[in-house]
This record gives sequence, C-alpha cells and structure tokens, in this order.
Amino acid sequence: MIKILLPISLYIFCLVLFGCGKDVPVAERIFESGVPGAKPDTEEEEENIPKIAGHPRILLLKSDEELLRSSITRNSEFNTINTYIMQVSDGLLQEAPLVYHIEGKRLLAVSRNALLRLYYLSYSYRMSKDRKYLNRAEQELIAVCAFPDWNPSHFLDVGEMCMGVAIAYDWLHADLSESTRVKVRKAILDKAFSPSYVNSYNNFLELDNNWNSVCNAGLVYGALAIFEDEQEKAQAVIERALQSTLKPLQTYAPHGNYPEGPGYWMYGTTFQVMLTAALETALGTDNGLSKKAGFLESGYYMLFMTGPSEWYFNYADGGRAISANPAMFWYAQRLNDPTLILNEIPLIHRGIYTRVTSTEMERLLPSALIFGKDMTFSNIPTPLKKLYIGHGVTPVAVVRTDWERVQGKYLGIKGGKASASHGHMDQGTFVYDVGSLRWAMDLGLQSYETLESQGVDLWNMGQNSQRWDIFRYNNLNHNTLTINSQRHNVNGKATIIETFDSDLERGAKLDLTPALNLSNELKSATRKAVIKAGLQMTIEDVLETNASSVTLRWNMVTQAVATIVDGNTIRLTQEGKTLLLEFGSEVPITLAIRPSENPSQYKSEFGNYNYGNYNQTNPGTVMVGFDATMPANTKVKFTVDFIEAI
Repeated sequence: MIKILLPISLYIFCLVLFGCGKDVPVAERIFESGVPGAKPDTEEEEENIPKIAGHPRILLLKSDEELLRSSITRNSEFNTINTYIMQVSDGLLQEAPLVYHIEGKRLLAVSRNALLRLYYLSYSYRMSKDRKYLNRAEQELIAVCAFPDWNPSHFLDVGEMCMGVAIAYDWLHADLSESTRVKVRKAILDKAFSPSYVNSYNNFLELDNNWNSVCNAGLVYGALAIFEDEQEKAQAVIERALQSTLKPLQTYAPHGNYPEGPGYWMYGTTFQVMLTAALETALGTDNGLSKKAGFLESGYYMLFMTGPSEWYFNYADGGRAISANPAMFWYAQRLNDPTLILNEIPLIHRGIYTRVTSTEMERLLPSALIFGKDMTFSNIPTPLKKLYIGHGVTPVAVVRTDWERVQGKYLGIKGGKASASHGHMDQGTFVYDVGSLRWAMDLGLQSYETLESQGVDLWNMGQNSQRWDIFRYNNLNHNTLTINSQRHNVNGKATIIETFDSDLERGAKLDLTPALNLSNELKSATRKAVIKAGLQMTIEDVLETNASSVTLRWNMVTQAVATIVDGNTIRLTQEGKTLLLEFGSEVPITLAIRPSENPSQYKSEFGNYNYGNYNQTNPGTVMVGFDATMPANTKVKFTVDFIEAI
C-alpha cells in the first residue's frame, strides 16, 4: 500500500496534539510515509519512501489494459459499451473543439461535454492505439485550457472540467507534445487550484452535499495528474480534499441512503466513487474514505431505488427516469456482490447505456468498463432482501416484493426535512408500483434554469421562501399530509420509528409530528405504509390534536384517470388496469380530485394568489385524496387500502 508523508513539521504537530501516530486524523495519514519524489535524508530512509504511480495512474493502470480488453471479449455487454464509446469518439473527430459559452450562471454544459469528449477520446486511444483519437483529444485539451477561466463562481463547472482535463493529461501523457503538457499544467494551476483558495468560490469545501464530492474529486484528479511537476501544490489540494470530503461522507451513515435522493446519488456518489478509485490507483489507498459508515452500504440503497415500473423513487430534486449508472459496477466489485448490477445489465441490453440522453452519467461511461473489468455477467443472482431501511439525514423505507423485471409491488416512503439539501416539502411522501405501472408518483424537480431565469428565490430554504410557492416543491402537491392549509415546518424532521419485515406486512412507520407542526397544532402524527402479504398497500395515518380543531388534507399524485365511486372509494385506471383506493376514517371525510396539469391556473391554498407563471406544466397527471376536520383533543385514524380490481 502506497503512502505519502505529511510535511515533517505538520507530522510533529500531530504527534504533539494527539499523543501518538495512531491518533493522527485519518485524512492526514495518507502522507505519513514520505513525500513522493522527495530526496531521502538517509540511506535507511530511502527504501521507505514510496512513489506515486507512473502515468497513466488515474483509474486504469497500464497493467490493467489487457484485463479490460479480456473483459470486453468475455462480456457481450461490455463489448456493446466499448463499441459505442469508440463510435462516439469517431463522431467527435469531425466536431470542432468546444468554445467558452456561459448559460445563465453556468459553464456546466460545456464542462460536462469536455469531460465526455476527453474521457471517451482518451479511452479510445488507449484501447486502439489509433493516433486519430490522441490528436483529437489534444486539440480539445488545448481549446479548453485556453478558456479565460472555468467559471469558478459556479465551481461545479471547474470540478468537471478539471476531471476531464486531468484524465486526458494522465492517460495520454507520454504522447502529448511538451507544449500541450505545459498548457495543461498551467490551466490546472490557474483555473482550478488557484480559484479553489478564493473564499468567494470555495464554499463547496464546507458543504456536505454533491457539490463537495464533485468539486473535490475534480481537483484531486488535477492534483494526481500533475503531481510530480507541482508536488507542493498538488499535495496541498489532496490533503485539503481528504479532510473536506469527510463532510458528505458523514451523511451516508448509518445505512447508506443518500439525503438528496437517487438522482443526486447518481451525481454526488458517482464522483465520490471516482475520487476513491483514483486515489487507490495513483497512491495505493483511498485513506479509508470508502470505509466510512454507510458508504459501501449505499450500493444497496441505490439498488432499491428503482421500482418494477423502472422509475426511480424520485423524492426531492430528482427525476424519475432511470439511466446508466457506472458506479454500481464499482460497488458490485468492491463488495463482491453481483446482485448490485441486477438492474444495470438489462439497461445495457435495452440500449439505455448506449444512447445519447440528458442524464448525468453518460459522460462517465468508460468507468463502468473499468470498475467491472474483473466481473463476468452471466447468471446474475437475485437479491434476497425485500425491505431496505435507511435512517440518517433523510430516512427512507423501500419494499420490493419481486426482483424480476416489471414484476411485483413496490413501495417507497421517506422522512427527513424540507431544509435538507435539494429538499422538498415531501415528508411522508410515498410512491407505489404494481408491475410496470406507477400509481402513486412524484412530480419531481423543475428545471433550475426555468426558475432562476424568472428570478425565483430557488435556493433559499427558509420557512417563508419563494421556493415553497413552486407547485412541485410544496407539501400541497406531494403524496403527504397538510394541516390547516399551511406549509410543512422546514426544520421539522420526520423519522422512521418502526419497521415491519415479515410475509404478513413489510414497510415502516414514520413520525410526521415535527414536519406538520408549526405552532404545536398536533400532539402526534404518524404514517404507516406497508405492503400486506404481498397483495396490497395500506397507508395508515394517526393524528392527535391539541386544544384546537385541525383541518387535514390527504393528497396523492397519479398519472391514472381518477373517478369518485362513492363517499369512500376512488377508482384509478391506466393501461387497462384498475386500482381502487378505499378510504376509512373515524371522522367525516370529503373525497377530492384536484387538478395538477396547469399550475399557473390554480390558486395556492397557502394564500390568496395563483401559482406563478414560472411553474412548468404536469401533463397527464391528477391528484386524489380527501379533506377532513379533526376535533380538538382527539385522536383520529385514517386508512387507505390500494386494492387491485379483478
């Protein structure tokens, strides 16, 4: 295992502060054996000084190339991906290099395109040795390194650009012209490292979300790529990242569920995996980052996030469409558990991995081949677990009764709080699949640009922020409860208080009291969501009022056609299937079908105003539920059974 020393003064300081070397904080120990390339003080010390791996050192060593070629030959799925990457690279040969273009406040689209181009072209050169890919990659490197900056005011743009530039520099290092290598090193120093020390740009260092993982990963890639030429600056960037990235890693504890939902798992966790993998190949160790509580278990969280409808449980700022997920191959390899790629292999067969989309991870597609190069994909076993429970920042519970494609029933329910990163007022929300059809759905996020361009105060998570006037973001239009027509408490965290895992019922019970209460309106509020005997879902809400009566709104979004059958039944139909919602209550209820397609035409119950014109439409959707009034000092139980019609 390769290790590198801290500067001796810092190491002595650590010894004094912590008493002995074993107590030095984990993120500092990666540099405790010597600085790569440093001249030893004594002959005895010389053999203890490790060196950073030679180029190529990031992700795929020279010695691993034949393993990858063998995997492509052995696995038809990887042959398909390899062919696709080469075809994309061939198409890029005719494309002009990228140009500097800001959209709104972002260069991100250009940075992501650069990462894709540089990664694909560099991969194609290493696999084929055809210099046409080398020459085209060098043109792209020269172009993006000549940009005036990489837009540090939105540092994600820098992180992704730096990663792409670093991969190409490292992988093509021996064959790049010296003038190009000089340009790249200068660009990484000036456009990535230097602005990362400017306080107005580097707030990502203190964040515990995807920004931290993406930005630090990109910077570390730059540091690993140019280490031998800019040792002091590169080492400082790596040391800082090892400390900073502990913040997002803490949010995976204890069970791996990602606070920002599966969509942002695809972003933040994939870049966290990229960071770990690069440290391991270049330095021989990730310094224990991947062993942080919950991080490895997060692969199972992501496995459960896809229902038989082949949609994600897309809470918070997340879309429902599934896409290529290269990081799952890393998890499967690291945990020696091929069940983790159960969902990925069919996606390759169906062409999801090899088509141009707007999804996040297409640009990192070569990583799937690299992470999975030691695997064989025949006879992937079926997971044994049918229930996933994750506590932590945003608690979730997921039930999947059958792991065959488009089979069985699926329930996902979440807690957490609205003020969490990318949070919605969706505490207690749930999704429900029966086979290939999703009956209870989430509208998902709205494009940030459509809101920011209209001046919406999108990123203010305060109780009275304009964020909660966005139709898709507030509690009125999620599958949850609302009392007294008021917003959820942004700092009120809903937690899982009980779980059920037997053939009789699987699911969880949540305490929603902190989320629903703004002024202590309720003594308690719980929601139990279970699938009973694998046959039907039941939602059970129990609320107890304080000294005043409370109004209640029960809501669920669906893409089905809804009809009120009687005072206690709503019929849903889609694609020739019928689902009955049978409501039970200890107080009178009024069933409701509420529109959701054209938000700007509707009045918000939060006040006497219509939803803004900035709200996107939600075609093909409707909301169902009921309204009720609960007397003061009363405990009331409400149930909803989801029954398939024969």
